[in-house]
Amino acid sequence: MTHDLRGSRPRAAVTLADVAREAGVSLATASFVLSGRGGARSAGSAATKAKVRAAAEELGYVPNRHAQAMRTGRGGGIVLALGTLDDPWGVQLAHRVRAQALPHELSTLVLADERWYEYLLGASADAALVTSIDFVPDGPAQVRRLADATQTGLVAFSAQMEPEGFDVVSSSPLPAIGAAYARLRARHARVQLLAPEIDRPGGTLAHPRTRAFLAAAEAHGEDAGALVHVTPEGSHETYQAALEWITGPDRPTAVVCFTGYQAVALQIAAERAGLSVPDDLEFAAIGDIPATSEFFGPISYYGVEGVFERLAGILVDRAVDRTDRPGRKHVFDWTFFPGATTAEDV
Repeated sequence: MTHDLRGSRPRAAVTLADVAREAGVSLATASFVLSGRGGARSAGSAATKAKVRAAAEELGYVPNRHAQAMRTGRGGGIVLALGTLDDPWGVQLAHRVRAQALPHELSTLVLADERWYEYLLGASADAALVTSIDFVPDGPAQVRRLADATQTGLVAFSAQMEPEGFDVVSSSPLPAIGAAYARLRARHARVQLLAPEIDRPGGTLAHPRTRAFLAAAEAHGEDAGALVHVTPEGSHETYQAALEWITGPDRPTAVVCFTGYQAVALQIAAERAGLSVPDDLEFAAIGDIPATSEFFGPISYYGVEGVFERLAGILVDRAVDRTDRPGRKHVFDWTFFPGATTAEDV
């Protein structure tokens, strides 16, 4: 007794072979199209791929991604372990990765917490970028264990590690923090750091970025501990705290912003408070700021030229080329990008 695949057969019973028959293609072609390898020649023409996808949709075929990953070594996606969704840096990176990944039929997934080790250990991904390695306990060791235990093409954003079967993007903001402090200190008697509250051992003061700022201030003979202004984490919370700060009795005149999103929040707060930037308040960010996040003119920042395009290219290359290859090291140097929030150097 036969069954109408489009009617009586339960969705779970529809197989890849059913889809291939419905589309009039080989099982191998249907597999290539529906397994995340549709960009390969073996997947056939655009018309063939369209037929296979139409047949899968009509039959209600649901692919078993875990089984596919076990069979093919591919998960059909790129994971960005960013830790937060508040920073426009991460949002812009996700946009660039998505734009470069879609032509290869790769999805882009964002992990918005620090549980990247646990997630990637059990996930099937073609590539993954991990950004907080240097700031979490046992971070480098966890990356090495992931490289040994998974088929994910790892890209480690780390100033400490060397390639060990995975790619490393080496890019340290610490020299930029010292340069930002010196640039503002040349014009101001007091330079302060706007930093988020960090829920990690030692908190904000123990973070390498904060320590680099404190070292620069102490080198100028400052009582560095009093120069760090900590705000709640998050764009809106930073804006509220910054507005209160710059309209209070201890208003700053020069600020180094821990991240790009904090600089954006400070810019909005200064506009709301009626302060003239950079005459009343001069500030620079540590980290690239997408132009779409700047509401009142370009923000001065220290960052990497073409960082989003370069990172996206590395990730997509790692996802597409899954051959067993040694890791590569990519060095990203930081430079100063002047904007409207700092005065011109004399």
